[in-house]
Amino acid sequence: MEIENKYSLAFRILMVGILINLCVACAGGTALSPGSWVEDKDRIAVLDGGPHEGSWQTRDMTINYEYKEAVKNLQISGGIELADYIPKGFNTLEHLNLYIHFLNADGMVLATRNIRIFGYRRHLDLIGEMTFNNRLDLTEETVYFAFSYSGKVIQGSGTGVSSSRGRIDWDFWKVPRRSPPK
Repeated sequence: MEIENKYSLAFRILMVGILINLCVACAGGTALSPGSWVEDKDRIAVLDGGPHEGSWQTRDMTINYEYKEAVKNLQISGGIELADYIPKGFNTLEHLNLYIHFLNADGMVLATRNIRIFGYRRHLDLIGEMTFNNRLDLTEETVYFAFSYSGKVIQGSGTGVSSSRGRIDWDFWKVPRRSPPK
């Protein structure tokens, strides 16, 4: 009877651990949904006219951008430079999804748009420049925008996270979401 209780407890602890890992993994790689809040440091002001230039840098990449604001839309273009560790440690870009989020004056997300999907199992040496050029509709409440991304790179071949043939998958993302101040 005592052995059954020990196994039951061990099984419950294992299940709770798996559920926690799943929740954390799912929370990290998703785009911001309407109503989410973005910190001041990740907000980019939408200025009249233009062109306005800037860059947003994270551990994984630098996004250099230029935008022009018109009455009801934003013309945005730019390019992505991957951090050195990605092409040095991996050979294939499984995918890279780049998002833009439109924010109100309080930093709350009004809308999210996918700017571009890069890669899709392309060798990093063959990708070339990763650029984007979009015209996106703005709401009257839009005061800021922010970027986010999620991607996956691979080293080696085979299937699975770490197969017997030495394949390594690496998921990377940046979602500048935070809880709003109280």
